[in-house]
Amino acid sequence: MIGQIIRLKIQEGKEDAFESLVAQLAKDVAANEPGSIYDIRRIKGEPLTYFYFISFPDHAAYTRYMAADYHQQMSPKAVAMLDGEPVFEDLETFC
Repeated sequence: MIGQIIRLKIQEGKEDAFESLVAQLAKDVAANEPGSIYDIRRIKGEPLTYFYFISFPDHAAYTRYMAADYHQQMSPKAVAMLDGEPVFEDLETFC
């Protein structure tokens, strides 16, 4: 399994556009990446801060996701809405 968590903050006023983008991305992942998990949530009490959890069954699935048209098209749009740098943390399986 390949897993990652990402914490990011977006610019005020961009909430609806950002949430629309990532909702579509979640649908695209579900439709195209069997066995993968793509979950994004707002941090309670921090309406501009989001937390992603993504998991892929193997490195090949992660590579497909990163290269997929739907990810490549969404990514620059989402990055343009960020307020600061996202924090990425790679996860590892232990059991």
